[in-house]
Amino acid sequence: MEIRKLKAARGWLWIRHAYQLLLRNPLLGISGALASTLAVFAVLLLPLLGPLLAIALLPIMLAGYMRLCRALEENEPADLSLLLAGFRQHTRSLITLGAMLMLGMFFISTLMVFVGGAGFASVMEQVHGAQDMQVLVEALNNADSQVALALLLGFSLLLVLVVAWQYAPILVFFSGISPWLALQASFLGTLRNIIPYTVYSLIMQLVAVVLGILPYGLGMILLLPLGLVSLYVSYRNIFPWLDEPQPAIPQGD
Repeated sequence: MEIRKLKAARGWLWIRHAYQLLLRNPLLGISGALASTLAVFAVLLLPLLGPLLAIALLPIMLAGYMRLCRALEENEPADLSLLLAGFRQHTRSLITLGAMLMLGMFFISTLMVFVGGAGFASVMEQVHGAQDMQVLVEALNNADSQVALALLLGFSLLLVLVVAWQYAPILVFFSGISPWLALQASFLGTLRNIIPYTVYSLIMQLVAVVLGILPYGLGMILLLPLGLVSLYVSYRNIFPWLDEPQPAIPQGD
């Protein structure tokens, strides 16, 4: 399994190439990202099993949007029906990834409660009941060191979980590898490219600030597909599987 180690400049190129890819069909790219997100949120609002079903649906919808990105990359005829590709290919493995994500989040939250003790539970109650951000800030400032440790531990483990999960649905969908192997590859791929990822994160934060100026939330509507397509572009660069065509990189890059 080849996992490339890329230079720092790739962080910027992921965003640039994602923008170029979106320009091939901006309406489809934006509407596909919105449709995928709305589908997950709609399922999330269902009573009782909503959150569980939403987590199971998340990798399927992500795989579907990545299939749409592949169609844009290869200039295939494409429509929103591609978003359902995850229901037709490796569906069981994608649902397994959703279950792994859910178990990981449950483990992290349980560990935070165990480490933080009663003080952590008290802070969480204030957070859930707070209508004013000042109340939240004061609750965190007054928390003891045990609560601070629980928060630090929880956020650190959550970051590891996200890093291990972000490419896993794409690897499962396109390459057909097992969910566990996909999690390992995603974690190693991100870790080996921590420098371009740092560059990418800084630029995306700047882009988010600029787009945030736009009225009526238009900035977030544009930021969502750019983030998803750049995830696809970075995947294509980091994991050059032999059964896939190489990504087209503009001359001079």
